[in-house]
Amino acid sequence: MGIVADVASFGMQRAQGSIARGQSEVAAQAEEAAGVSRESDRKGRLAEALAAQNASAGTSGIAAFEGSPLSVMKEDVRREKVATERDAFQTKLKSMTLRAGGKIAERQAKSGANIGLITSIEDKAIKAIGG
Repeated sequence: MGIVADVASFGMQRAQGSIARGQSEVAAQAEEAAGVSRESDRKGRLAEALAAQNASAGTSGIAAFEGSPLSVMKEDVRREKVATERDAFQTKLKSMTLRAGGKIAERQAKSGANIGLITSIEDKAIKAIGG
């Protein structure tokens, strides 16, 4: 390979690293958006459950916000809060892992490009000297 090809290969390897990092950033953002969507879905289901409990208590002549119906509602709210906290933690962990993976891939590609270019130049220099 000639020097021009070596430099082109170097540039492509470095670009692949940047692309890998960009892809991991997009994946991390998608995971974060999915987390927001899951939270919204959970809150919607909670609102539906609370409304159904309220309606059921009302048709039974029981006040929804006292005694046993209130305990059920409080437990539903508590469970939703725990689920949201757990999902938020898992979402953050996954997005951080995706970003870290992208940074590692970028560094590896750039290091490989640097080593490849240096090795190629060194080989050409040795051949030019006659070694």
